[in-house]
Amino acid sequence: MKNTLILFIFLLISSAQTCAAQDASKVAAQEYESCCGTQPVEFSYEKKRIYVPNVFTPNRDGVNDYFFPVVNDVVTDVWGFAVYSIEGDTMLYQKPYFNSKMPVQEYGWDGLRPDGSRYKGAFRYKMRVDDMQANKHIVEGRACAIICGSGSEVFQTKSGCYFPVQAGKDGTLDKSIASGEKGCF
Repeated sequence: MKNTLILFIFLLISSAQTCAAQDASKVAAQEYESCCGTQPVEFSYEKKRIYVPNVFTPNRDGVNDYFFPVVNDVVTDVWGFAVYSIEGDTMLYQKPYFNSKMPVQEYGWDGLRPDGSRYKGAFRYKMRVDDMQANKHIVEGRACAIICGSGSEVFQTKSGCYFPVQAGKDGTLDKSIASGEKGCF
């Protein structure tokens, strides 16, 4: 009887752990549900070209670690580059000013909240871009921070995901460039 009771308790604990792992995976997948394909990643205004990826993986592996816009040489400055929670109520990152001649580490968002914790899932961004003729335009949209590991496997089959490394020449998206995310998914 004692062995039967121990076996029953062991099976109960094992099934609870399996269910918890499956639930955690479902929750992670839900965080990423609205990622990819929901917003345009290229903005064009007259001769201005701006590519903004809609996903990035801030895991410090040297590939797609920063979220940032890529602009052509007609764009002279980017002002007020800001990243907000998906609800728009929390500022996650802000860079008052940058230009494309600066290193990306100086103006790209690394996926960390102001308190140093990692952000995961969908977020909003907004910025003002200026061109050589002093024209100003607001560019805004949605993107996602993907934390590699549990839950990120959903991106193996998602379409419409475009990463920072897929920036083409002159502020455009080059879909022929692979995401470079071999170990994340």
